[in-house]
Amino acid sequence: MSKKGTIVKIISLLLSCMFVLALAGCGQTATKPEPTTAPTKAPDAQQGSGSETTSDDGREMVGNMYKTGIPIVKEPVTYYAMGLQMNNTRPSNLDETELFQKIMKETNVYIDWDLIPQASWTETKNLKVASGEYPDLFYGPKSLSHDEVQKFGADGVLIDIEALLDEYAPNINKIRQDYPLYDGFVRSMDGKIYQLASFTDEGFDSHISSIINKEWLDKLNLKVPTNTDELYNVLKAFKENDLNENGINDEIPMSFLYQEGNDLNREVKRDYRPIYFAFGVVDTPFYIWINDNDEVVFTATTEEWKQATAYMVKLYQEGLIDPEVFTQDRTLLTNKLRTQKNVGVYFDYRKDLSMILEEDQEKYTFMPALKSPDGKQIWGRSQFFSEGGFAITSAAKNPEVLIRFIDYCNSEEYSVQMAFGMFKEAGWNETEALVPSETSPGKYEVNSGARPENVEPSDWFMSAPIAQGCTLLTKTALDKYVAEKASSVAKSEACAVYRPYLSKWPYNYAFKFSPEELEELSLLQTDIVNYVNQTVSKWMIEGGMEKEWDAYVAHLNNLDLERYIELYRTAFERVEK
Repeated sequence: MSKKGTIVKIISLLLSCMFVLALAGCGQTATKPEPTTAPTKAPDAQQGSGSETTSDDGREMVGNMYKTGIPIVKEPVTYYAMGLQMNNTRPSNLDETELFQKIMKETNVYIDWDLIPQASWTETKNLKVASGEYPDLFYGPKSLSHDEVQKFGADGVLIDIEALLDEYAPNINKIRQDYPLYDGFVRSMDGKIYQLASFTDEGFDSHISSIINKEWLDKLNLKVPTNTDELYNVLKAFKENDLNENGINDEIPMSFLYQEGNDLNREVKRDYRPIYFAFGVVDTPFYIWINDNDEVVFTATTEEWKQATAYMVKLYQEGLIDPEVFTQDRTLLTNKLRTQKNVGVYFDYRKDLSMILEEDQEKYTFMPALKSPDGKQIWGRSQFFSEGGFAITSAAKNPEVLIRFIDYCNSEEYSVQMAFGMFKEAGWNETEALVPSETSPGKYEVNSGARPENVEPSDWFMSAPIAQGCTLLTKTALDKYVAEKASSVAKSEACAVYRPYLSKWPYNYAFKFSPEELEELSLLQTDIVNYVNQTVSKWMIEGGMEKEWDAYVAHLNNLDLERYIELYRTAFERVEK
């Protein structure tokens, strides 16, 4: 077998395994951690039960819970929460964060946190649900996908929390009123609310940015590319010159993450999609796009997608794309940018405060939305609501206590701290925090200037006590408390570059499927997405795209592609028509 053939088989196997793990977990399950704060479980009571009384301070009570004010409960209670550990720089147990220690002490509601690393999250979650030993709540970004919420809600794993929100969550209810799209986003196909979603309203409307090494361009007396032909010529020049001046031919013209995580509904931040934008198609990890004519399109058989893929094949086979894109993770790509300093073009959420070093920020610049062959420009719009946040299971006793707890966490004052760091005194330099602003009296600013010299800005940014939570941060709260945040400024700069070219519909549109549709979709999606991913990787490494294109399309049709599209079309029309 040829070396290329061996590589293709290995990559195809890896992609298949990653995708299958994303849909159906297998392996060891995590055990519930021992309580770290040691309050006992609440007195036994059925959900929503408890006689109404009046406390000594005149507050109304339902069982052990006060209906208003803090503490939330008279006697301490403990709940068990599971969530996805979003970043390894975060604490694995939120008990370790000062902010949650403060909130739990104030409310008398304690949480046993069980944050699972991303590599084992899907299998752990699926095994927990299958065994019936699920937690009291799922907590944090990306903890549950829309599809899982639909299924778990229909199966009785999750409870409908709308009535509890109406009665016990004034902060969240105001957000539902002020953001009608949010209320629609969190509703399942049956009209019920099983899960709250996280969001931060900073006006960000795109996720991914194209970033190019301007220092290299200047050395070659080249301009920032404006179309795919110019990009090709720039990448060729990057490859043929020793631009990092180390005497080694190690320049990587373009690098990215071929698959950034296993979740098909993931946010697209560091993969290759901008190349497809340049050919007029907003591609997605599951190859479904709602175009500007409100048509649900399967991207991976369109002429535009074919042209974009042929371009990718050409770049890869000429050595203009990093050969490790199929297997590398963010850590490896970051090392290439920070240590080896040998990457010409890459893609990221923002330019500054991310993968490149602070000292290199001025060496890079944004590459605009490239013009397609017909001269048009398009960029994938995103919505700022994130899947996963807060979902109560049927295992939880007195779920109204948890509703009051999450509502308290999302007061204007606490939602800001959950996202950006605690309010601290001037001079605080241990973690990212909000300190009194020197230029905006009464407001806070992020203590970027207190960052130790040996800590990168992006790592400092990730040290805020909670960005692991279910945070509903409104523009009103931001304007009230926060003067400026460097990472927000950096992302605003990125969004401004692409805003004129945004697609009508977000690439991460929240489709709503019935449980029966979800079951059918999962089977179709596994075969279709796996086949497309494996075929593209094969074409990039071995070639043969032109010869095999018709057979590729025919095979997709044999996988019942039309039904796959129809399921998405029905889910879209269910919401929009």
